[in-house]
Amino acid sequence: MTSPAPLQIELLKLADGSRILRVTDSLSATALERRLDPTQPVVRQKETVARALRAVLDRELKASAT
Repeated sequence: MTSPAPLQIELLKLADGSRILRVTDSLSATALERRLDPTQPVVRQKETVARALRAVLDRELKASAT
């Protein structure tokens, strides 16, 4: 079993004070960004975005294999 590809995680603060979480797959340079909900823990949102990105990458890999 291979380990998941390493992800780069960035937290960006916008001029209006809101924050964006950017998760990038280091192998494919595919990124997913999401505006953070200030009422929810950042850790939970980070895990959700990372899972979503991995699901997209897995789906693309399966599609390219067929």
